[in-house]
Amino acid sequence: MKKIGIIGDSIAHGFYDENNTGWVARLAKKMLQKCSGEYVFNNMSQAGDNIADACFRATCEALTRNFDVIIVNIGINDLRRRKNSNLETDISVGTRVVYWNRLLDILDKTNAKIIVTDLIPVVESRYTEQATLLRRNEDVEKYNQIIENICKERNIIFFARYNNWKNRELEKIYKDATHPNAEGHEILATELFEFLQKIGI
Repeated sequence: MKKIGIIGDSIAHGFYDENNTGWVARLAKKMLQKCSGEYVFNNMSQAGDNIADACFRATCEALTRNFDVIIVNIGINDLRRRKNSNLETDISVGTRVVYWNRLLDILDKTNAKIIVTDLIPVVESRYTEQATLLRRNEDVEKYNQIIENICKERNIIFFARYNNWKNRELEKIYKDATHPNAEGHEILATELFEFLQKIGI
């Protein structure tokens, strides 16, 4: 039996899936329907986590279990900006690079196959006048490139989805500016299921 772990934030945790499952549980269902009894899933994701939190999560949880595969889906909380401010994102680019390398150093010790996903777009139009924090797709695109480059340097599998997602009618598959609804979570699960099959998992 293969053990699959997931490190992420509220999106991986399953927030705003009206069916109270989220893409991780949906992915698990798809994989178990195809290969009953061959996989067990452990979702270590926590709402609000950023890349620094992911390092802590990996140290406390991923290193203590014998995972065969670890999927990393983290980063959107690194990109929060104060509204009407030109100041840097909550976590600077340099700091993000340091923590990404630290996270992957930690995960290397598990001997698991590591798969890193990119960040999906935000719906900028959903930020109201009352919003004090927001995220920009310009930042998401730049961050995805940084994460992809780090993965290439370390020979780690990177799953890119952003370009497909930005052409979707996001208003219909998002609950708010950053979180997919049930339909969105189903798309996330299906895409990753097909990708895992493609790479032989």
